[in-house]
Amino acid sequence: MAQDFARAFYHSRQWARQREYILKRDNYICTEPNCNRVATEVHHIRELTADNINDINITLNENNLRSLCHECHDRITKAMKANERTNDILEPIAFDPMGYPIVVHS
Repeated sequence: MAQDFARAFYHSRQWARQREYILKRDNYICTEPNCNRVATEVHHIRELTADNINDINITLNENNLRSLCHECHDRITKAMKANERTNDILEPIAFDPMGYPIVVHS
C-alpha cells in the first residue's frame, strides 16, 4: 500500500502510462531471476521517499523500474524494509554477458 506522500503520484496519469510502458517493455514477465510468472506490479528499484517523490529521475525513470509478479514484489519489498531496520547494506549486483544478475564482491 502506498504511503501518504506517494498516493497522489500513484493515482497520476503519468504513473499509469509509465507503469503500462514498463510492463509492456518486460513482456508482462517477472524480471526476478528464475521467476517466469506474469508480472502485475512495477517496482521502484530505488525506493520512493518523501524527499524524492517529486524527482522524475526516480519516480518515472525506466532505469529505476522493473516488472515483478506479486509474490516477488512482496518478498523484495519486505527485504528492503528489513534492511532499513537493521541498516544492512545489500551486496552490489552487476549483470553477466547473458544478462543474469551476479554479486560483485568488493
